[in-house]
Amino acid sequence: MEHPEGYNIGNIVLLLSILIVSYAFVVAFYRLYLSPLSRFPGPKIAAVTWLYEFYHDAIRGGKYVWEIEKMHQRYGPVVRINPEELHVSDPDFYSVLYSQQQRRNKTVIYSKQFGTPDAAIGTVEHQVHRMRRAALNPFFSKAGVYRLESVIQEKVDLMLRRLEEFRDSGRPIPLDAMFPAFTNDVVMEYAFARSDHRLEHPDFDAVFHETMLSFSVLNHWTKHMNWILTLGQSVPPWLAKQLDEGMGKIVSLQTNIANQVKDVQTGTNKSYEAVSHKTIFHDILNSNLPESEKRLDRLAQEGQVVVGAGTETTSWALTVAMFYILENPSIRQRLETELLYLKLNQENSDKKSSPKLSDLERLPYLTACIQECLRLSYGVTSRLPRVAPDQVLKVDGYDIPPGTSVAMSSVLVHRNATIFPEPERFRPERWLENPRLDRYLVAFSKGSRQCVGINLAYAELYMALGCIFRAFAQRVEDKKQLVLYKTSSEDVEVVGDMFIPAVKKGSKGVRAVFEVK
Repeated sequence: MEHPEGYNIGNIVLLLSILIVSYAFVVAFYRLYLSPLSRFPGPKIAAVTWLYEFYHDAIRGGKYVWEIEKMHQRYGPVVRINPEELHVSDPDFYSVLYSQQQRRNKTVIYSKQFGTPDAAIGTVEHQVHRMRRAALNPFFSKAGVYRLESVIQEKVDLMLRRLEEFRDSGRPIPLDAMFPAFTNDVVMEYAFARSDHRLEHPDFDAVFHETMLSFSVLNHWTKHMNWILTLGQSVPPWLAKQLDEGMGKIVSLQTNIANQVKDVQTGTNKSYEAVSHKTIFHDILNSNLPESEKRLDRLAQEGQVVVGAGTETTSWALTVAMFYILENPSIRQRLETELLYLKLNQENSDKKSSPKLSDLERLPYLTACIQECLRLSYGVTSRLPRVAPDQVLKVDGYDIPPGTSVAMSSVLVHRNATIFPEPERFRPERWLENPRLDRYLVAFSKGSRQCVGINLAYAELYMALGCIFRAFAQRVEDKKQLVLYKTSSEDVEVVGDMFIPAVKKGSKGVRAVFEVK
């Protein structure tokens, strides 16, 4: 005799199964045939489910961008890459999508990806973004960065002294730890009037760099399962670390930055009284932003973005530049010759003096080297979706309806062989031969949501590379020369999009050493 409870449970399970299958069928049918995006080409599986993207990015480790590249080769310049998003490969469309004049919103799924939806970078609506961005713009304008030049130079000089220590000891230099220490010391000083002096750490505080990378390792998971971040932020840091080491590091960093902002709010941070330059969060709190915009939780999110973005992308560009310049004797010789014979815009200076930023910016070959390192370091490798809320976007014969999420990728633009012949090759001369190539340099994106720190990044690139290759140029009188140490192109070759570039697993990083000639 059949047990009545068992019969009822069986019926309930059957009914739920039918409902789930029916729902999945209806959703799939809508996405394939009724969705406004149904007429755009692309793999059917990508149109039906986010799991296709999730597999290639979260499971395989940031490989979806190369799958998208294959889609474009098969389907053309416009493809549908998930149920809600189109991707475009036409480089000339970049300035249209990432417009300076037209309204551009962000999508919610990308807004919450790093747990910073209230920071300027995560703001969905165009007008709110403009308000938040306006509070940051003065600090990162050209004039604002020039006012910070002495702070950057102080950190560059400290980095040069650390390099001299490595020259004297003969120890290998972990360039991919030294440069994040440099950029972080600069941005922390600018943001909070104090830094953690990472350049002074014996190993450049490599643990901090690993913490920053933890954000990128988790980003594809948190994009699709945002509750992971919510869970990590709702438990004590020690427990978050037990659940996942990377999450524990992230929570610790977020807590540290929130405490920095709180110290500024409460006046506990007295460092501000001793500095001669403006600082970001002191001035934001004294700005005419609405009080709701000065909440601790919102400013902590802004601080996290400022510190993270101001550390990782520029430091990776410096690392890539050092590798390729040290690897190519002819490039290095031409750069050092230009630097050594630079006529400085300052009185009573000699070849050992540190050149000013304005001196370095007018050097054509140094500029070309910087442009080429930005091209091969990509900025962020993640695609950056934008939504035109009230405009039909026209590309390749398609009319993209308003409200559609559309993205492009710096990886695919910078690897375009038509624009950049031999795209894998580091060749600064290409920028001297065709100055208009800068239209296609999108490491900082473009438009109204372009990376706010572009001028600071360029200043750090000019001053760090210019001073290093001027101070440690290969000269006859020097017994030791700066060369690469157990490093190959595989250590800078990007094999994964983890929002920022990811190299092969097991890489020991980019290292150099002072070697006797």
